[in-house]
Amino acid sequence: MTLDSIWQDIRYSIRGLLRNGSFSATAVLSLLLGIGASLAIFTVTDSLLLRPLPYRESGRLVMVWERNMRQTGEEHNVVSPGNYLDWKQQNDVFESMAGFRVATSVLTVGSRSEQLVKQLVTADLFPMLAVPPVRGRLFTAEDDKPGVNSALIISYRVWQSWFGGDEAVIGRTVQVNSTPRTIIGVMPPGFYLLDRDTDLWDTLGLDGRDYRKTQGRWMLCLARLKPGITRDAAQAHMAALAQRLETAYPVFDKNWSVNVETLRDSMVRQVKASLLILRGAVGLLLAVACANVANLQLARYAARGRELAVRMSVGAGRARVVRQLLTESVLLGLIGGAGGVLAAWWAVKGLVTLAPADLTRRAQVSFDLRIVLFALALSLATGVVFGVAPALAASRGQLADGLREGGRSHIGGASRLRALLVGAEVALSVMLLVGGMLLFRSFVRLQTVDPGVDPTGVLTFRLALPAARYPEAARSQFFSRAIDQIERLPGVQVVSAVSYLPFNGDAAGTWVGIAGRPAPRAGEELLGIIRTVLPGYFRAMRIPLKQGRDFTDADNDPRSPYRFIVNETFVERYLKGEQPLGKQINALMDRNNPFGEIIGVVGDVKEDSVDKGPMPTVYYVHNHLSYSAMTFVVRTAGDPMSLAGPIRRIVQGLDPAQPIANVRTMQAIVAETFSRQRFSALLLSGFSLASLLLAGVGIYGVLSYSVTERTREIGVRMAVGAQPAQIVGMIVASGGRLVGTGTAVGIAGALALSGLLKGLLFGVGPRDLATYVAAPALLGVVALIASYLPARRAANLEPMSALRE
Repeated sequence: MTLDSIWQDIRYSIRGLLRNGSFSATAVLSLLLGIGASLAIFTVTDSLLLRPLPYRESGRLVMVWERNMRQTGEEHNVVSPGNYLDWKQQNDVFESMAGFRVATSVLTVGSRSEQLVKQLVTADLFPMLAVPPVRGRLFTAEDDKPGVNSALIISYRVWQSWFGGDEAVIGRTVQVNSTPRTIIGVMPPGFYLLDRDTDLWDTLGLDGRDYRKTQGRWMLCLARLKPGITRDAAQAHMAALAQRLETAYPVFDKNWSVNVETLRDSMVRQVKASLLILRGAVGLLLAVACANVANLQLARYAARGRELAVRMSVGAGRARVVRQLLTESVLLGLIGGAGGVLAAWWAVKGLVTLAPADLTRRAQVSFDLRIVLFALALSLATGVVFGVAPALAASRGQLADGLREGGRSHIGGASRLRALLVGAEVALSVMLLVGGMLLFRSFVRLQTVDPGVDPTGVLTFRLALPAARYPEAARSQFFSRAIDQIERLPGVQVVSAVSYLPFNGDAAGTWVGIAGRPAPRAGEELLGIIRTVLPGYFRAMRIPLKQGRDFTDADNDPRSPYRFIVNETFVERYLKGEQPLGKQINALMDRNNPFGEIIGVVGDVKEDSVDKGPMPTVYYVHNHLSYSAMTFVVRTAGDPMSLAGPIRRIVQGLDPAQPIANVRTMQAIVAETFSRQRFSALLLSGFSLASLLLAGVGIYGVLSYSVTERTREIGVRMAVGAQPAQIVGMIVASGGRLVGTGTAVGIAGALALSGLLKGLLFGVGPRDLATYVAAPALLGVVALIASYLPARRAANLEPMSALRE
């Protein structure tokens, strides 16, 4: 084999593909669809699951979570500072450990103020990651001492946008929450830990005291495994350590264990299952595309039987013919791959838009040279895969039969191979259809779930008042003045605020006590979600009042007795059969934790996702549990976003240095809770429809060429009295046998793999009977149409013309 012969094969293949434009276009479009989808999903999975994280030996980095053994699903709880300090001293599996937590802070430089995401970290966090700053230095142990908190590290983005990349930024003093901070370092471009929106880093300032007596669980823990230590070994060691701490602190640590998880899994936990399923689904789609093109190739080679026979009769060996045919296949694969790269580049942008916000905030999805190289390899492999079987079948054709006039159907075994490929297409399509329908039905069910609030017409924004300038009394006055002025805006109906907005991923929780009951045993305390609200919150969110009354301005007086409102789940779990109104309860949230009466019961509100049940919730009025940062909710009669500008001007009129952040509609926030299911459902449904289309083309192609090959037989049947309806029935029955066999295999495959979807479904079982009936029925309709078209052509043949043919 010489370069000249290879070039000759390429030129001949190009001419052949150009002469057969309809075949080439259909094959390229099939491959473009399969390869483009594969590349798009590979790009996302590569960025999130495969590409090394931008830290030294990132595979050894793990997150250490606390695990609540009483609460199902609470395997990734934030960590107690007291437990963290004991882990750090007593573990034998980690090379180093560091703690951090996420907050928002107002950065003020001159007249400019903005609320930014900040991480408060222990001094050993950055050395563990081994990412040096581009300017300045990192935190030291001296910076991290309690009460110091004077050093600040900023992101590259802040350095460029706030300071214009000024080299003199190091040592500059800025205001963070109205407290002076000195910039000591600038992190490199793109640096992040869990949250790509982080722009500021401050010190955590832990000391050696026993935090278990004064604080709950509120921080995150990152650790680096010692060389040779696996995650499983670390998990076993830390679980044993948690048992020792449970014995040492039976009140605080009862029923608490530890969960060690790789840093990457912590970043993509919510969507990892979806991504793996989509990666498998796109592999099935690519297989359908390859089978479809292989079918087209076989049909084309059948029509080229005479040409191939002539080539072999003048001396071309079988290997030479196979090489020529494989060259055409690889060329088709490369053309489809080139189109697939363009389609994938466009599709990745759409995937990022569809993807859950947590995913895009925690990792960067990018299209780079690695993807192009993967595309090249995939295109070459695809060309060989769909080309080798047809090429071998074509090269086995009988020479004498091929030279006979009309010898178009004498490629050895081609008809059987085409039928086998169509059956495989049908089976794979059924599997994709079942998965797509299950996810889509689940997504539709989620849309009907009552979130517990009415999100239409509600604008939300976050207002964080610096504690240095706003003590408790002052912040309450500021919030009240802001509400008064916002309520005067045209179209505003109700304004209020809440400490943690539902569906926003944040919440506070603690133990709740009920007066008159004996103290619960350690580990059996009543747990409740805690929210602080201002009067009018339930009206603004349209959370129904089931019993009692709402908070009033009198209740919000700091001197008034403590009063609480609880949700229905609280009553159902903790006060079942009792009258909740007037019941005295307390929550371990403030300094004195006094008891107060329940004055109202409101409807349940979902927490962070509509597919999870509500939690027992206790609502404080703001002045009895004062927060410096509150999320405002503004119910409007018109477009909520049209009020963003006027509200911003009101706040700045009250305090020019006070920015607002996270301006969004409540509808957008609730819609984000569906994003994981929407991401999976839409993509898998799209793959399913694409495979359905490809399967239909495959069935049509096989039956169409079957009609061509059986022209003389059909003519004989019609000459001896066969009616057109009988001919149609014969051809459609041929297609029905192919589809029936493939459908049976596909249903069996879908049942075998159904468990993989279990964690992604809501309100629909993985073996839902209606879905397993509807998917084959839909494919059957497509197959019927694809079968009828060539069958009708066969029925319209003139018997004498068919016999002459």
